[in-house]
Amino acid sequence: MKRIKVVSFGLGPIGLRAAALAASKDRLEIVGAVDIDESLVGKDLLELTGETRTSGIRVSSDAAEVIRGTKPDVVIHCTSSFIPAVLDQYLLLLEHGVNVVSSTEEMLWPTLRRPDLAQRIHEAAMGSGATILGTGVNPGFVMDLLPAFATSVCRDVKKILCRRHVDASNRRGPFQKKIGAGLEESVFRELAGEGKLGHIGLRESVALLGAACGFDLDDIGQSIEPVLADRDLETPHVSVQKGQVAGIDNRGWGKKDGETLVEMDLKMYVGCPEPRDEAILDSDPPMHIVIPRGTFGDTATAAMLVSCIPGVVSGAPGLKTMLDLPVPHILR
Repeated sequence: MKRIKVVSFGLGPIGLRAAALAASKDRLEIVGAVDIDESLVGKDLLELTGETRTSGIRVSSDAAEVIRGTKPDVVIHCTSSFIPAVLDQYLLLLEHGVNVVSSTEEMLWPTLRRPDLAQRIHEAAMGSGATILGTGVNPGFVMDLLPAFATSVCRDVKKILCRRHVDASNRRGPFQKKIGAGLEESVFRELAGEGKLGHIGLRESVALLGAACGFDLDDIGQSIEPVLADRDLETPHVSVQKGQVAGIDNRGWGKKDGETLVEMDLKMYVGCPEPRDEAILDSDPPMHIVIPRGTFGDTATAAMLVSCIPGVVSGAPGLKTMLDLPVPHILR
C-alpha cells in the first residue's frame, strides 16, 4: 500500500505530538515540517519529536517551499484556534491542492462564526480538488462527535447534556495559561471579555451536535466564569494561591424556540475533583456515556488528527466537518 506523505505545519506541543505519532505509523511518511519560530527553524525534526523516522527532516519557515519540494498528500495543521489567523495558510495549502487536517477549533463548524471565510475556504478547496477538515478532541470528539454517534442507536432524541470536567494539573503549560490558572479574578474577567483566554470551540460543539440531531437550533451561546482556588495549588507550570483563578467554568447551550435542547458543562481547572467525560441523552432508548477520569486531551487531539488523515485524503473535495467523513479509527 502506498504511504501517505505528510507535512507537519505548526510545531507547538500538539503539533509535535501529532508529528511524532504520524511518523510512527506504517501508512504515513513525514516528508516536511514548517514553523515560524526562529528557535526551531533549521533543526532536525528528530531533535523535537524523538521519533527516528523524522531524522533528516529540517524545520523550515517557508511553507510554500516545503510544499513545492515535498508534494505532500496532506498537511497536519496546528497553528491557531481562530480562522482569520490561519486563512492565508489554508489558502496557500489549498492552492497547491494539498489536503488539510487542522486543529483550529473554529473549523469544527466554521459556518457558525465565520460563514464568509468558510465559503472562501470551501471554494479554494473545491477549485483545487483538496479536502480540508477541522478536528480534535474538544471540540472534535468528547462533547460533539461521541454523543452524535450515540444517537445512531436511538429512535428519538429530545435533549442532550454533555459534561467534561478536567483536572488541568497535568496538562501542558499553554493549556494552563489558556484557562487563566494563577490569575487574579479581575484580570481573568478582563481577558475573558476580550476573548483572550478560555476554551475555544464550545459553541461549535453545540452547533455540530444540534445539526447531527436535526434540532434546527436558533440560539447558540455560552458563558465563561472563573473557578477560584479554595487552597494553594502547584503544578510544574504555575502556582495558584487560594482565591486566585484555578481555571474556567464554561457553559454552552443550544435552543430552539426558547427551549434548551443541547447543554454543555465544561469545567477545566487545576485541582478539579472526579474528572470525567459524560453525555446524557434524553432519548429512546436512554443513553448515558461516562469516561472515568476523562480523555487526556493532548494525546487524544494528536491521535484524532492522525486518525482522520485517511478519510480526508480519500474524501470528496471541499470544506468538511466530522459529520461528513467516515467514522475515524486508529491508524497503524
